[in-house]
Amino acid sequence: MTGSVLQFPHSYIRRAASGLALLFSRPSELPFNLLLVTRYIWSIWIKGKDSVVLVREGGIGDLACVLASVPGLRQRHPTSWLAVITPLGCRELALSSGLADAVAESKGFFHRFLERSSTSAYYQPYLPDEFLPPRPQMLHLIQEFAQALGVSPDPSYVRFRAPSRVRRRLNDELRVINPKNHPVIVLHPGPTWPVREWPHQRWCELAELIRARTSAIMIKIGTDLDSMRRARPMPPIPYTIDWTNRLTVIETVALLEQASAFVGIDSGPLHVAGVLGTRSVGLFGPISGDRRIFPGSRTTVVTAAEDCLGCHHRSEGPLHWRTGCPHNISCMHGIAADVVLGALLGLCDHLDVQC
Repeated sequence: MTGSVLQFPHSYIRRAASGLALLFSRPSELPFNLLLVTRYIWSIWIKGKDSVVLVREGGIGDLACVLASVPGLRQRHPTSWLAVITPLGCRELALSSGLADAVAESKGFFHRFLERSSTSAYYQPYLPDEFLPPRPQMLHLIQEFAQALGVSPDPSYVRFRAPSRVRRRLNDELRVINPKNHPVIVLHPGPTWPVREWPHQRWCELAELIRARTSAIMIKIGTDLDSMRRARPMPPIPYTIDWTNRLTVIETVALLEQASAFVGIDSGPLHVAGVLGTRSVGLFGPISGDRRIFPGSRTTVVTAAEDCLGCHHRSEGPLHWRTGCPHNISCMHGIAADVVLGALLGLCDHLDVQC
């Protein structure tokens, strides 16, 4: 009798090897990934639930807005086990919302595992300007995602909360830099798309005004990477405590939970502040604030008086491109620091204003 040898196709061996390499490429995430795979097996193979995957790459603001569609997807798939795939660095943020059964970051092991697994539904909504050719963005970001997914959104379900261990650690750091418990104003100048940034000189002028008019301490947050993952460090702002590159997304949540106020451009931290209900001033130019500010937020939108304001939403397509515009980004450059200060003081009667 002749024995037989089990033959595996080379493609299967290659996929298995690549999956194992990805699994072990980040040793610190190995327990997390194994736990997710175990939960998947239990929920899908043993309990017989539908596997529903929602993927949104991009940024923090995209994640905050797409999460408003999760209740609608739950209604469509009432027996589902729903996994959300987040932008890089946003796993804990999505977890804190409590809206998904599983959360993992884009391009990681579990995302690849789900792509190769049997799913009842795999959703990856795109915004109008992400198509070729680009289409105009006429709706609020929440509505754009909901329309792409064919559901009714409910932003009231979107809530972020930092874990107690993160909050305690952040509070300890705040006590060190703010022993007299002065009001805390958080500033986020970017980077992001160049057309959404406020000139550095204006940030310096604003810091001077805040220092002269209030007893608040100022903390500058952000990273050195713009929305296209390019290294583009922002210059220091006078009189601010620089926490650039120091905070994770969930630590940013903990800071904004404690902050007296936030001032920032149209970017992820402004969306987080909006979800949290932190008093905020949002600086807008090519993008219309009423299509970005999270519903129910305590945010005042400040713009310059330009005819081309909000050109991103023109029916014939944006007037700007992400790195510049034919009018030298006058919609952002024309915002005056004293106008931003006025909006900030109008929001906050608790900043110990020194008139």
